[in-house]
Amino acid sequence: MTDCGRHSERGQVLPLVALFMIVLVGFAALAIDVSGALSARRFYRSAADGAALAGAQDLQQPGSRAVGAADRIRARTDAMSSLKTELGISGVMPAACATTADADIVDNVTDGNPSNDCILPGTTYHVSIKAGSYAGQPSPIACQECDPARAVQVGLRNDSYGLTFARVLGQTKWSVGVTSVAGLTWSKSYTIVTLRPPSRLGSTYDVKDIKLDGGTHVTVSKGDVATNADMDFSGIGSSLTMDPGFNMYFADWTGPSQNWPAPPTGVKIFQYVQDANYQYPAMRGSRGSSSCSSGPSNCAPTFTDARTSTCSATPSPTTPCTMPSNDTACDTEFQYLKTSAYTFMATQNAANVFCYKPGTYDPQSPSKSLSVGPADVVILLPGAYYFKSPNGALNVGGRLIGGYRPSTAGVALMFDECGSGSPNCVFSGNSALTIALNSGNKYPPGTAGASATAAIDWNNQLVQTSGPQGPTPAILLSLLVNKDPDCVVPAYPGREPDPCNASNNKTLNLAGGGSLDVEGVQYAPTDNIQINGGATGTGHVGQIWAWTLFYSGGTQINQEGAGSQGPGTLRLDGACTAPATPCNP
Repeated sequence: MTDCGRHSERGQVLPLVALFMIVLVGFAALAIDVSGALSARRFYRSAADGAALAGAQDLQQPGSRAVGAADRIRARTDAMSSLKTELGISGVMPAACATTADADIVDNVTDGNPSNDCILPGTTYHVSIKAGSYAGQPSPIACQECDPARAVQVGLRNDSYGLTFARVLGQTKWSVGVTSVAGLTWSKSYTIVTLRPPSRLGSTYDVKDIKLDGGTHVTVSKGDVATNADMDFSGIGSSLTMDPGFNMYFADWTGPSQNWPAPPTGVKIFQYVQDANYQYPAMRGSRGSSSCSSGPSNCAPTFTDARTSTCSATPSPTTPCTMPSNDTACDTEFQYLKTSAYTFMATQNAANVFCYKPGTYDPQSPSKSLSVGPADVVILLPGAYYFKSPNGALNVGGRLIGGYRPSTAGVALMFDECGSGSPNCVFSGNSALTIALNSGNKYPPGTAGASATAAIDWNNQLVQTSGPQGPTPAILLSLLVNKDPDCVVPAYPGREPDPCNASNNKTLNLAGGGSLDVEGVQYAPTDNIQINGGATGTGHVGQIWAWTLFYSGGTQINQEGAGSQGPGTLRLDGACTAPATPCNP
C-alpha cells in the first residue's frame, strides 16, 4: 500500500510541471514581443522627436514672436517631410496627410474610419501633426512648459505592429505609438515689474499692484509684465496690450484666477519675482571734486541752492547752473538743441534756458529745490545727479531735457524716499511740458534713432543694469529711487511687510502723454510710481521696477523692454514623455 501511494504522488507532479512549462513559455514569448515593441517604440520616438523639432523651428519670424498661418503650414510641412525621410516613405500621400491648409493633421483613433486618418503609403503608420494655436483647432497642443502657440506636436502610431511568439496567447498585433512635443522658448524679460505682495486690507487683501484708471492705454512691447500680486482696470476703455509671445505673470495667492478682464490672459506663478538689486550710482570716487567727510576723498559737488534764479551768476564750482548768455558751454548745448530733434527749441527764449551740472542736490529748504517753470527749459549736462532728502525735490512745469546726444553718455537721476508722501523729496512731473531723458534723437516718442548711452557716475562707472538678474547686454538706468530697507519681498505666499505702505513714498510722478520720453530702466523697487495723463499723444518709458505702479487720467503710453525678438531656444517638451502624462495623438 505504501509503494502505490508514492507512485500516485509522482504521477500528480507531471501535469503540474507541464502546466508550468506552458505558462513559462507564454511569459517568455510575451517578453520577447514586448522587448521588440519597446525597441520599435524607441525608433518611433526618435522619428517623432526629430519631426517635432523640425517643425517647431519654423514658428518664428525675424524681429517678432508672432506666429501666423503661413508659419504653421510650413511647420507641419517640414515635420511631415522629416517623418517621411526618417521612415523611408515614398509614394503618393493620401489627402488626410495634406499640409497645404492651416489645419492640423489628426489621427482619428476612435472614429472607426481609416480614410479619415493620415496613414503613410505602404505602411500601417498613422500620423498626427499639430502646429501652434488657431481658431477652430480640434484640440490644443499638450504643453508642460512650452507655449502651445509656438510648439509642434507629432504623433506616430503603428496600429498593426506584428507579433511572433505572443500568437500562442491569441494576440497577433499591437498598436504601438508615441507622441512628441517640441517648442520655442525664451527666458523671461520684463518691461514692468511690481514687487509688492498682497497687502492686508481689513479682513481681506489689496492685490492691485498695477492699476489702470480712466481710459488709460498702456502698450507693452518687447517684454513681459510681472506682478507679485494682481492687476486692476477701472474706468471706461482702460487696457494693457502686449506683443505676441510675451506674458503677463501674476502671483496672487488670494484667489484662483486673475482679477482683471482679459486681454491679456495672465499666467499664474507660484514664486515671487525678487528685487533685481541693480547698483545705484556712486556719488564719490575718482571723478569727484569735493572733499568727503569719510570714505574716498573725492565727492561729487554738493549744491544747496538749485533755484534757476542762481543761474545768472558767473559760472563757479558752487553754482549748479549757468545760462547761454554767460557760459559758452551752455550756449553750445542750446545751439545744438535748436537744430536737433527737439524742434520746440527753435522758438525758445534763451533767457529761460538753464544748464545744470551733475552732482548732489541738497537744498537747505524746500524753496531752494530745483523747479522748472512753465516757460523754462532745464538742460541736464551728462553725469549722475542725486536729489537728497529731505528737500531734494525736482519739480517740472516746463521742459526737462538730458541725454539728448545720441550714442553719447547721458544722465542718471537718483532720489531718496521721503516717507509719508512728502512733496519735498519727489520727482514731480505731472504738469511737465516735456520730460526727455536719454532720448538722444529719438524724441518725440516713437521717432527712429539712437538713444543716449549709460551715464558715468563719480567713480567713473557706467550707471546701468547689473548683477545676475540684469539683462545682457546691460541697459542704461535713467531714474532711480533709493530703496526702503523695510520693504522687502517675503517668501511666497507671504504678504506685504507691515512697515510698507502703498499710499506713501510716491517719489516718481510722471506725465504720461506725448511729452514724456524716458529711455532705459526706471529702478524704484520700493516706490509707488504714478504716471498721469499729462499732455495729449503717446508717451514712451522703458523698463520699470516698482513696488506698485498706478496709471491714471487717460494716460497713453508705450513701455518698451529689452526682450529678445530673435530666434528662440528650440527644445523638446516633457509633456508627452513624462510618466503617466495623458497626451492624445
